[in-house]
Amino acid sequence: MDTESHSNGETPNGAIASASKPRMGLAFRRLLFFGTAAFLSCFGTLFFGDLLHRIYGSLTGVAIVLMVLFWILFSLLSLGFTHALFGFLFAPFRGLNITSRLKPEDLQVQFDRTAIVFPVYNEPIDRVFEGVRAVYLSLQRTGRIADFEFFILSDSTSIDHWVGEEFQWAKICRELEAFGRIFYRRRALNLNKKSGNIADFCRTWGGRYSHMIVMDADSVMQGPDIIKLVALMQKFPRIGLIQTAPRVVGATSLIGKVQQFANGLYGPMFTAGLNFWQNSEGNYWGHNAIIRVTPFTDYCDLPDLPGKEPFGGKILSHDFVEAALMRKAEWEVWLAWDLEGSFEESPQSILELAQRDRRWLQGNLQHTWLLFAKGLHPANKMHLAMGILGYLASPLWFAFLVVSMILFYKYKQTGLSIIPVEGLFNQWIPALSVSNHEILLFTGTMFVLFAPKAFVLVQAMISLRLRKGFGGLISILSGVVIETIVSTLAAPIFMLFHCKFLIWALLGKSVTWDAQVRGSAGTSWKSAVKSHASHCLIGSVWALLALWIDFSLFLWMLPVLAGLILSIPISVYTSRATSTDFLAQSDPAWELEEIEQRLRNATPPIPSSEELAPYEGISRAIVDPYVNAVHVTLQDAHSSKGEDFSGLAERLATLGPENLTKDETKSVMTSADLMLNLHRRIWTTPFAELAPWWRHVVTGYRRAA
Repeated sequence: MDTESHSNGETPNGAIASASKPRMGLAFRRLLFFGTAAFLSCFGTLFFGDLLHRIYGSLTGVAIVLMVLFWILFSLLSLGFTHALFGFLFAPFRGLNITSRLKPEDLQVQFDRTAIVFPVYNEPIDRVFEGVRAVYLSLQRTGRIADFEFFILSDSTSIDHWVGEEFQWAKICRELEAFGRIFYRRRALNLNKKSGNIADFCRTWGGRYSHMIVMDADSVMQGPDIIKLVALMQKFPRIGLIQTAPRVVGATSLIGKVQQFANGLYGPMFTAGLNFWQNSEGNYWGHNAIIRVTPFTDYCDLPDLPGKEPFGGKILSHDFVEAALMRKAEWEVWLAWDLEGSFEESPQSILELAQRDRRWLQGNLQHTWLLFAKGLHPANKMHLAMGILGYLASPLWFAFLVVSMILFYKYKQTGLSIIPVEGLFNQWIPALSVSNHEILLFTGTMFVLFAPKAFVLVQAMISLRLRKGFGGLISILSGVVIETIVSTLAAPIFMLFHCKFLIWALLGKSVTWDAQVRGSAGTSWKSAVKSHASHCLIGSVWALLALWIDFSLFLWMLPVLAGLILSIPISVYTSRATSTDFLAQSDPAWELEEIEQRLRNATPPIPSSEELAPYEGISRAIVDPYVNAVHVTLQDAHSSKGEDFSGLAERLATLGPENLTKDETKSVMTSADLMLNLHRRIWTTPFAELAPWWRHVVTGYRRAA
């Protein structure tokens, strides 16, 4: 069955066997997986409730609230542990690997045409195009470049970015001899953000392609893995989407390297566990994935949610929903967890991570509506629920800590000593004292929390390849210690950030979706004080209150309190570039090394000039013959049809760009005729008759030339 057979909107023919039929029954897998998580959750909660009952004699009021909070939080903890456990146990089995389903001859068949799309929004121009270059050259090495075409899909609102992207597109096409294979398009109207950008591509050009590989602005994928993704789509025509598990790379700050280390070391184990239970009902993370264009276009148009933002309106976190809609239409969604040539970058400071979390939190909260939608598969609703709970966990954790203090305070106020009653577990462990009960509960919780780290250490002792990839066992051990310390200190900071973001969302304060900050510029002390002063104050007051109630309570709360009290220096120092060897990873990907080397030697996309800085983009687009020619060529001849911007162009020529608004300047730039006429006018008008700004620009251009 080929892709064209679904162009009428029909679902795949049920006569074709499922491409993802598991060797171990899927129902049994899920029963085993979620049964394990449920057993741990219920056992831990029962053990905790029994302890409360033994101490306080009964479970009423505050104790019940505390027990419910513990159950929710321990359930989330158990789910994480179960993902790690099953990934650790079953990842070595080749039958669960996605790539094991391909034979050598599958990689040699004739491929349908595939588009590789890079949506960008005011991103660092040189990094975007170096990523495109690396992927292009990597595919070229496979000998299959003729099967692929590249698109830079720009939603950039900055005029400098607009012109710089055009210039860099022409440059890379010329250097790679890729005109007609690498394309650039900028949308005039940035509707529905990234999802709207991709939807516009599908409507306009999607009919040319059977598949599209959606990248992020900082994404890189190795050519051989791209070939495997296309081969899987060709071999199994019921697959609608395959998501890879991108590795975080390019980190330079301490917090960035901690994330990169954790992602590289723990990530494969967790994604293998995720793949164990989800099978063909996987999820989409928005990038580094291959999508079958026809069903995506037919079935994944996003609905508007009831009500207004932040909970209603346009869907922000579109990827989860698109995967759910793909499955609703009976197309399979896979996770290629074992492909290692998929990469992405990550924010490099706590503040940038928090900014991203705020967008994701609001987007995930919107998914609450979809939990009750008809027709969505239970597995997709599970993905949506886990996404929601992932961000509600912080407010719940905060509530658990507060309720624990209240319960402890109420008990201290009585002045009574503990006279323990017999508990449920005393029937099996007669000698179980209250203190031993507390120690067992704490030990069990720490085991569930830290067992994944032990699993990867066992993997490292077994796997020479893993040890070499992280610089040896000692380096891995050191990295785990550093990652644990940094994560422990940062966790309460993110807890309060998430609580604040949730309150803002409930108050109707919608989030703006700005371009992600790339690189490790470092957090200034001023920014840290402004952002973390409340954290420091809350932590200090909390510490004093805990000390006032009881010193032992203060000691129990110290790991949380330390992160809050020291949040300002933690934020500053973890955002700075570091060369620590404990978190070093040897990465064999030549694509990443080439990007790094070329960025070190890069020149600005358009030659920079301090004199032109306020209006460099529009000035270059009018004065520079090459930049003007590229810009004019890329404008749709009909984009401004019926609109007369000649008056704006006249003001631009006679008064300079400082006398036009940003939107007015963009209006002129969309007209190929006006931009061409302005270029001719500037160069044919006697120098003395030019407006002061244009004399300034022409003088600087001549000097540079």
